[in-house]
Parts: sequence; structure tokens; C-alpha cells
Amino acid sequence: MDIFNFAYAIIGVLIGMAVEPVGRFAIQGPTGAPQWTWNKISRAVVAAVMWGFIIFSATFGFEYILYAVLEITIGVFISYYLVRK
Repeated sequence: MDIFNFAYAIIGVLIGMAVEPVGRFAIQGPTGAPQWTWNKISRAVVAAVMWGFIIFSATFGFEYILYAVLEITIGVFISYYLVRK
């Protein structure tokens, strides 16, 4: 069960790392968004995966919703600081 929890947390962080570039898709220049975020379909897929992860987490209980939001938030901050250099 511990491997599942670790993999679950990694998936949440990776989703958060994909959410952050989508949030800055209109920014141009060296700190701008990657090219894959320019497509509206990719933004919709990332949003659907994020909400699907949160809803899937809700099936385990309320505290897992909070964990999912925390994991996504951690991924957003990691992605933000990796791009910021």
C-alpha cells in the first residue's frame, strides 16, 4: 500500500508541474510557456486530468481531496521555480 501512496503523490506532483505552464500560456519570451501549451486541446486535457485527479481523490475521502490539492500545488511551485532559474 505504501508504493501506491508514493506513486499517487508523484502523479499529483507531475500533474501540478503540467498545470503551471498552462497558466502562463500567453507569456512570450524566455520565461514564456512551452509550445505545447499554445494548443487549446492540450490546455483542456491538462485541466481535465487535474479535475479528474481531484475527483478520483474524493472517492477515498475528504482528506484525500486536500492531499490532491496540496500535491498539485507543490507541483506548480516546483515547475515555477525550475523555469524561473
